[in-house]
Amino acid sequence: MNMILSDGATESGSRWDHIDLAWVMQSYPETREFFVQGDTIAFADLLLLAGRCGYSPNPYFDEIYYVRRYPDVRQAIADGTYVSGFDHYRSAGYRDRNPHWLFSEEYYLAGNPDVGKSLANDGVFRNGYDHYLRCGDGEFRSGSWFFDPLEYIKSTTGEAARAPFSHYLTHPSGYSNSPYFDTDWFIRAYPDVLEEVRHGDWKSILHQYLGTRNEGRYDPSRFFSERFYVESNPDLSDAIASGRFISGYEHFLLYGIHERRRPSPDIDLERFYHHPYVQKLLLNGRVPDVFVAWCRSEGEIPDVEAALEDKEKMTKLAFEKKSAALAITVARRKLDFSSALPDISVILVLHNNFDMTMNALTALRASHAGGIDLILADSGSHDETRRIGHYIDGANIQRFDGNVGFVRACNVAAGHAKAPFLLFLNNDAEVQPGSIAAAIERLRRDPKVGVVGGKLIRTNGLLQEAGSIIYRDGSVDGYMRGRSPDVPEANFVRRVDFCSGACLFTRTELFRQLGGFDEAYIPAYYEETDYCVRVWKSGQEVIYDPAVTAIHYEYGTSDLASGAGYINRNRLIFNSRHRDFLTYKLVKSKLGLNGARSPARSGARRILFIEDRIPLKCYGSGFSRSHDIVETLASMGHDVTVFPIFKPDVSINQLYAAFPENVEIIWDRELGELESFLHQRAGLYDVIWICRTQNVRRLVPVIERTAHFMPHAMLIADTEAVSAIREEQHDRLLGLPEDQFPTLAERLRAEFECLLIATKIVAVSPHDATVLTEHGFAGVSVLGHVQTPRRTSRPWAERSGLLFVGAMHDYNSPNYDSVAWLVTTLWPMLENMLPGDATLTIAGYLGPGVSFSALPRSPRVSYIGEVEDLTPLYDSARFFIAPTRYAASIPYKLYEAAAYGLPIVASDILCRQTGWKVGDEILEARAGDAEDFGRVVVDSYDNQVLWNALRDKALVKIMNEDDQKSYVVKINKILNHEDEKSYL
Repeated sequence: MNMILSDGATESGSRWDHIDLAWVMQSYPETREFFVQGDTIAFADLLLLAGRCGYSPNPYFDEIYYVRRYPDVRQAIADGTYVSGFDHYRSAGYRDRNPHWLFSEEYYLAGNPDVGKSLANDGVFRNGYDHYLRCGDGEFRSGSWFFDPLEYIKSTTGEAARAPFSHYLTHPSGYSNSPYFDTDWFIRAYPDVLEEVRHGDWKSILHQYLGTRNEGRYDPSRFFSERFYVESNPDLSDAIASGRFISGYEHFLLYGIHERRRPSPDIDLERFYHHPYVQKLLLNGRVPDVFVAWCRSEGEIPDVEAALEDKEKMTKLAFEKKSAALAITVARRKLDFSSALPDISVILVLHNNFDMTMNALTALRASHAGGIDLILADSGSHDETRRIGHYIDGANIQRFDGNVGFVRACNVAAGHAKAPFLLFLNNDAEVQPGSIAAAIERLRRDPKVGVVGGKLIRTNGLLQEAGSIIYRDGSVDGYMRGRSPDVPEANFVRRVDFCSGACLFTRTELFRQLGGFDEAYIPAYYEETDYCVRVWKSGQEVIYDPAVTAIHYEYGTSDLASGAGYINRNRLIFNSRHRDFLTYKLVKSKLGLNGARSPARSGARRILFIEDRIPLKCYGSGFSRSHDIVETLASMGHDVTVFPIFKPDVSINQLYAAFPENVEIIWDRELGELESFLHQRAGLYDVIWICRTQNVRRLVPVIERTAHFMPHAMLIADTEAVSAIREEQHDRLLGLPEDQFPTLAERLRAEFECLLIATKIVAVSPHDATVLTEHGFAGVSVLGHVQTPRRTSRPWAERSGLLFVGAMHDYNSPNYDSVAWLVTTLWPMLENMLPGDATLTIAGYLGPGVSFSALPRSPRVSYIGEVEDLTPLYDSARFFIAPTRYAASIPYKLYEAAAYGLPIVASDILCRQTGWKVGDEILEARAGDAEDFGRVVVDSYDNQVLWNALRDKALVKIMNEDDQKSYVVKINKILNHEDEKSYL
């Protein structure tokens, strides 16, 4: 008798799709007699037996759980449509149902986007569960919030490491180590459950909780109330009753956490989520979600900056210990600074403090692989520093009999410099890797830059400064002192009044031309302030670059008390020398800090750019255009701050890598903090550019409450798209009766009302500008997309297939609708009409939880999702297809495809938006009309003459209207409030 049976009706390899007789007999001893006596056991009979007796066919499918969870399955069994839950799951349920209490299909696909892509493309796996059992389990992926494979392995023998989940199912234990379920608390709260487990009613405490329909009787921990959650979200009742969710907690785990709904009356996840410390935990992956962050901390958020301030004495002691250890290391192995052609001359002034000096030199040597001309100015040391030559090769050591002070020692040392650039470095500072290369690159690239300074971080991990400010009375401030080094304000390149001499880069020739540091400031303090002002007066700039970083043991070469005396003396000298400069500086003010942080540049505007999200190009949906606007504004020399309505959910590094270095990205705040943000930056911004009409509507109350902080700021309402048009198209697509939704005129009136607050209105296309003008708005500017023509080289004969590119943020997005219609309606028809080598490729960003897994599979359809470089796709396809059925703007990807030289077949909706000439620059088909789309694609697919003509004319269109120079001109007109022609 075979121990594993299958009826062969399904694809082989699915580990859940069989009946394991050995396992059944072991799990249900009463079946042994039946199986032994039976001559032949038919697969259908076993299915029937499972349905009648509630037997599971194998460890991977739980019959009782499945039937209990899904009422429609119970009804189908009662009606005779299926003989068991397993029968239903094999036939239909595998697509979207959960076969076991410890596996969630939706959770697995959302957490493993590659699986959804695999399901859509290769057809090897029947569903996510099939992939999990055959691959994911052995790769230590998790199929449930309640099962962590690595945690499980800790509690078992070595064999569990091959497939932890399978091992758990076949070797049941009481394991339930999960941040989402508190077993100890559960036992205390529900002691009867433990007795049920001991009695054999359940395999474990967790099995009891997950295997029963909850109905408000059990909570998973003290941080979640089932009854409260269901009562607070009445829309869940029907979904739970239908089996869509087995409990309110399952909905919370799938959606409520992301939406930050309250899990219990006294837990406010929304407020907790917004704290920067929590954001950092989430973005660094230290916690899986905000609910786990709450549970682990019980809602308590440490004041990190206050704690670090309190510990600075201890961190300085640690710094001293590390320095002492490094000093011993170099006693046995010299540091080598020998160089024939140095990149930079580095000057350190020394006065005792040997251990710190060796720490500084060790960090310096490790920070830069290139040649360093090291000049050590020993200002009367009497410790081991006198013998420093025994520990270093290649250094130029200048000795003074007494302590001549920092200023004079630097000036003498600079006279010996061999390299074109100088670095003045304190011997109590650790310059960080990459800093020297970054400063040199900036000085080489931009001849206007005379000084480069960087981010100084104290030993406690907090900022000493991110550039420094000079006020009208000559007093100075280190910008962002005491703040975390990762704050947005400290992480963009900007012009500054001066930078600290603890780590200061300049041009050797410029330093000599200006006479070096003014010796009136001997021994130290204000000399670098004075030097930077003289650099400004010479016509060159002082730049703060966060890529230049050093750890600084503050006051390591002098004590604070003596330093204060020199500061007070030298400030008076500084004021007498630079009264002309100070006249134009701001008066010191707490609220004026941000206004004073950067000297104004002639002709430059300070612009606050507000978008739904920090606009990464990969997001599509208008974010590509927003990114291009920000990038262009920055390239024009404007000071741009990007502020999101919603905090980003991607790595901060990804954001910084995507934008120019001189753009300030406010990644740690969102809409709720905008009012206080504008208050802190009162009077700073010349322009506030709000992208998307819905954001203008959101901001009207904020603007009304803060208008007195920015009375002269230009307010630009960038509509990006007219949403009312898309909404009406969508309602018609759904087939709703016209009397059940507002007219287009009513929608437009409601959408545009908020725009009355704007100084200037911007539309994405002439079509949208016409709509706005018809509703009473004069002088609407048009700002579309910017593209650089980059015609791909592959000839027509070597290309094949169709390409679709578009972002799919959720299942209701126009692009997802386009893809679904394309692969279910249009492509099956085109497959029979196009050559056999013609394929369909679908690419683009997928929002969280969005998967291709529900779409039809075909060997000629490739679902590839997001890719960093689309060039190979544009170079291999023959046509770009855009069958959009409802839309509110022009897809960026149409312009991108044209710029790559790929001809386009688009719906009439998009063609109207572009204004391109149909038949010459683009091909048009009726939206939602498969026959018309099929005709256009088939008629043009093998027409090389048409293909070349479309390609060339679209490229000319891009060159003439959408190149970078034209974009700059258009933005200048907007900022200068020059009315463009009205579209009547």
